[in-house]
Amino acid sequence: MAELPPIPESIRPDLDILFVGINPGAISGQKQLHFGNPHNYFWKGLYESSLIPEHIPPEQGNRLFSEWNMSIVNLVQRTTRSANDLSLREMRESVPELCRKISACVPRIICFVGLGIYKIFAGLGKVEPGLQHETYEYKDRDGLNDPEFKSNLKDESSLARRGLIFVMPSTSGRTSAYQNPEKLAYFKQLKYLRDCVAAGPGPLNIDHAVLASLGPHTRSKYFS
Repeated sequence: MAELPPIPESIRPDLDILFVGINPGAISGQKQLHFGNPHNYFWKGLYESSLIPEHIPPEQGNRLFSEWNMSIVNLVQRTTRSANDLSLREMRESVPELCRKISACVPRIICFVGLGIYKIFAGLGKVEPGLQHETYEYKDRDGLNDPEFKSNLKDESSLARRGLIFVMPSTSGRTSAYQNPEKLAYFKQLKYLRDCVAAGPGPLNIDHAVLASLGPHTRSKYFS
């Protein structure tokens, strides 16, 4: 397909949530809109989980940034008909630039919209959806090229210079392994975490029993 310009991205320091998609699909690239395919569940999931107070179309996606302190970036900027058209090399080579974007906005939560994206980003062979044990550690240096993780979230009491990592299934209509009610459960978990971190600086207080009650019990692993 003809080469299309990258979809504009908006970032600033101290975002509540930075969503990370894999790359623009054909419809999103042509419209120059994040999650622009009408069959994509992303915008509906935001509203149905109460992450945003009203249902908005992709054309109003800038409100996510201007009104609700969230934003969207992609691992790969290049538009393709399918994410399967991306090579493993191209995705891996895109990680350093994604790291720089994440470090530029220091989000409280980094949400990877697709398990495969986080596999590439973290160099893992297997990923479970939901809140990850690792947090993303922000470094006070320029030109960060590789992900920096701090293990064992349970031993940490605050999010100073670190971000929670949350992974949800792809919201694409092509994702048959997870149906919309199950995807919504992960959005509800994310909303609970957003409310926890938005409470301000100080000790992080996540009730993992509450978190588990919001999610699909047959899929994710939660902390004991």
